[in-house]
Amino acid sequence: MQRTRALLFALLLAPLAMTSCLFAADQRQPVPGSLIGFEYTEGQTAPRSEVRDPCIIRDGDTYYLVFTMYPFRNREERHLQEPNQGGSPGIALYSSPDLKAWTFVNWLVKSSDLPDDCPYKNRFWAPEIHKINGKFYLIFTADNWLKKEYNPAGTWGTAGYAFIGVSDKITGPYQRISYIKGAACDTTLFGDADGKTYAFIPRGDIDVQEIDLNAMKLVGQPKRIVTADNSDIGVAVKPEYLEGPWVKKIGSTYCLFYAAIYKDQRHPEWLGYWTGVAYADHPLGPWKKDPRGKVFLGGHLAVFDGPDGRPWLSYRGESGGSTHGKLCIAPLELEKR
Repeated sequence: MQRTRALLFALLLAPLAMTSCLFAADQRQPVPGSLIGFEYTEGQTAPRSEVRDPCIIRDGDTYYLVFTMYPFRNREERHLQEPNQGGSPGIALYSSPDLKAWTFVNWLVKSSDLPDDCPYKNRFWAPEIHKINGKFYLIFTADNWLKKEYNPAGTWGTAGYAFIGVSDKITGPYQRISYIKGAACDTTLFGDADGKTYAFIPRGDIDVQEIDLNAMKLVGQPKRIVTADNSDIGVAVKPEYLEGPWVKKIGSTYCLFYAAIYKDQRHPEWLGYWTGVAYADHPLGPWKKDPRGKVFLGGHLAVFDGPDGRPWLSYRGESGGSTHGKLCIAPLELEKR
């Protein structure tokens, strides 16, 4: 771990404005060029620009985007008579040649097209697309709000269930959409070079477990790798929980990005929705957190191949002003210090 201890995460934000601007640790102000003017309509309201959990993936020369679409709510009895039982209408796919102009492509999953007893008819939180071993995997969080017995566990649950579908094309159709028993809301996938695939599962802390994508099931036992408790880096303040993990191998280092929400009013400088990162030499760890704890304000990110050959981020802006709640992007790199 001597090598990964010397690596720190840095954001260089100026993707579209073509200006040079270092995103320093703990910076809260919007950075020029980081905001993408993306709007969409979910069919119930005027065009909206607020997104959650944005995930950009590059396939060839085209960028594709999925995200949690408004309404973002949980199951609520008073909204069940509304379209889509008051929740998100599904998972829409958008594309762009340049990360600027986005076009609706098609629905990957649409609530109104699904039968009433479909176990993934509602919610549609945190969708992601991963290309692993030549196939595309759509993973998302969903459940059924009509009857509890329509759900995989026969209960309403608290934040849905993890489902995965597979396709030969990024645009779908995604088939064999399956409930992943033992996974959780915001579960992400990582395919390693040795052919193994891992699920990173947030349950307050973050676990890792091998997954068999042919059988669509977890293998073995989960391993706790990153905790919400920051005492391991000498930080007293603790987030409510960790969520939104994403793993990217950069060089020989595995980087686990995660979102953490801090609400402790005794530590105002930590309040908000922050991105943290941990490093390892193998997906199973051991993992070591970046000593800063919080790297930048904003979160639930995805990493994709950018136009300049570097890895880039897509994330929800949280720093207030014009970026708050919006789709933001930025290149990233690891610096030795």
